[in-house]
Amino acid sequence: MKAIQKIGLFDSGLGGLTVLQALESVLPTIPKIYYGDTLHLPYGDKSDAAIQSYSIEIVTYLKAQGCDMIVIACNSASAAAGKVLEERFPELQFVNVIDPVVDFLAKGSHHHVGLLGTRATVRSGAYASKLSAKNENIQLKSLATPLLVPLIEDGFLGTGIEVQVLQHYLNDPVLEGVEALVPGCTHYPLLKDAASTILEGVTWIDAPTIVASEVAKYCNVSEAAQSSETKFCLSDKTPSFLELAAKTFGIKAQWELSRLD
Repeated sequence: MKAIQKIGLFDSGLGGLTVLQALESVLPTIPKIYYGDTLHLPYGDKSDAAIQSYSIEIVTYLKAQGCDMIVIACNSASAAAGKVLEERFPELQFVNVIDPVVDFLAKGSHHHVGLLGTRATVRSGAYASKLSAKNENIQLKSLATPLLVPLIEDGFLGTGIEVQVLQHYLNDPVLEGVEALVPGCTHYPLLKDAASTILEGVTWIDAPTIVASEVAKYCNVSEAAQSSETKFCLSDKTPSFLELAAKTFGIKAQWELSRLD
């Protein structure tokens, strides 16, 4: 197996850091670059064409930085731009955040699964179509939850407001009878604690860990460079984002402004 030299990850903002955090646990010796496209946050309300355009620019940048694996650490981008990126950059290895979770669900024991996602992710039908193709016995119930990303990005975690908003969504009749819940946005794992105060008998799917395990399959750790350096880049550098990244993830590293447009 060819050793991955550097992993690039991107998301529209803070959410993809949940995937980075999981990757650091299983692949600490492989250098990484995280790109947060905060200038265009959030992706979930953008058109597919816009998401594809942003994603192509970011992957072009990450490739120029030496990344030979790209983790699309955003469900909206995975759904809207995943195939486009693979066709545009055949020389790169891609892992999106939808396929590994779908594979996990298809092999699991849950027959009634709920999906919380952005408008773009739910609109795409990516989870439903991919899951149906692998296991038609699983019923997926999808719900667009557009308030959750701005709530997280605006720093409302831990205020109690996130519990109220999440409770509003989880009480939707669409999710009645689900046995497991998929956080179909990389921001949403940050709501796990809030969800635990609301959900009873419903399994919260640990999407970042599942994705990190998939990435690890492509990496020969024994041959990886002995460096844990991670570079952080943003398309729009704001004090509020830097403060939130430090508070939520303990990231106090220097964020580089890398505007692509």
